[in-house]
Amino acid sequence: MKRFSNILCVVDPDKTMDTVVEQSVKIASDHQADITFISVIKETKFWRKVFSDKEDYANDLDKYIESKRLAIEQCIRSTGSSVKAAIVVSSGIRFIEIIKRVNHHRHDLVVKCAEDMDWVDRMLGGEDMHLLRKCPCPVLMLRPEQKDHFRKVLATVDVNDDHIGLEEERVQEQLNQQVLEYGAALSMPELSEMHIGSAWEAYGEDFYRFGAFSQLPEDKVDQYVEQERRECTAKLETLVRRMENILGKAAVQYLQPRSHLVNGKASKEIPMLVENLDIDLIVMGTVGRVGIPGLIIGNTAESILEQTKCSILAIKPEGFKTPVED
Repeated sequence: MKRFSNILCVVDPDKTMDTVVEQSVKIASDHQADITFISVIKETKFWRKVFSDKEDYANDLDKYIESKRLAIEQCIRSTGSSVKAAIVVSSGIRFIEIIKRVNHHRHDLVVKCAEDMDWVDRMLGGEDMHLLRKCPCPVLMLRPEQKDHFRKVLATVDVNDDHIGLEEERVQEQLNQQVLEYGAALSMPELSEMHIGSAWEAYGEDFYRFGAFSQLPEDKVDQYVEQERRECTAKLETLVRRMENILGKAAVQYLQPRSHLVNGKASKEIPMLVENLDIDLIVMGTVGRVGIPGLIIGNTAESILEQTKCSILAIKPEGFKTPVED
C-alpha cells in the first residue's frame, strides 16, 4: 500500500491554519511520516520603497519571517500533537518555492487549504491550479471546512479504451493503480467509506445513432454500446481484483469498496457522482494527453477540479517532470 513518509504542509499565518495543520498532523501520525510546515512570504514593491536601505530591508524581513515562524509553532502546539515538525519560512512566488522544496527534499505529499477563487481566477489560473499542474508529488488540496476525517473517499479511475498508443495505455493503467492505492491509504486509518468511480462512453455513439451519414441499424448500435459497457465493466472489476493482490484480501474486505460505473463524459458525470454520494475526498490521476508536458494536467481532470467542491488528492504519473527549475 502507498504510504507517505515526508509530508510538506503549506500554511499562511495570516489566515486560519487549523484545518490544514490538523489534517497534516493526523496524516503524518497515521503514516508515521516526517512533516515540514512551509510558509512563503510574497515580497512586494511597497516593502522595497519603505526600506530603501538594503540592511534595513533585510533586518525587517528577518523579523517578519521570525514572527511567522512563531505563529506556526503556536498553531501546531494548539493541536495538542507531540509530532516533531520542521518549520520553513521563505520569500518568493509561493507555488515555485513549494515545488523547489519538494524537488530538493523529496517530499511525497503536499497538503494545502484551497483558496477561494471566483470564475475569473479559475480562467486565468490561480496559485492552487499552478501547484496542481506542476507539482511532481501528490497534492492534497483541502476544503477549508474539512476539519474532521474523510467520511467518504472516491477513487476515480479511467476504464475507457480511448488511448492513443500502448505507452499512454500503460501510463493510465499505472495511474489507475496509484489512485486506488492512495485512496485505500487515506481510507484505512479511519475506516472511511471507500468508493471507486469511473465514467464510460461508447466512442461515436451519437454519430452512429443520429448522424446524417450513419448507415448502421439501431440494433447494431445497441450491440456496439452494450459491448463497450461490458468491456468497461470488466476493466473496473479487474482493477478491484488487483487491489486484493496489492493490498491483500483482508485489507480489501476491511474497506469493502463500492464500485460505480456511470455512462457519460467524466467531466460531467464524476462531479455529479461526488455530489450524489456526498464525497469528502476525491482521489484522481492528473495526466495531460495533449499540449506541453508538465504545463497541463488534462482537460477532463481540470474540468473535474473546477466543478468539485470537496477536498482533492491529485496524483501525477511516475516519471512526471515539473517545468519548475531548481
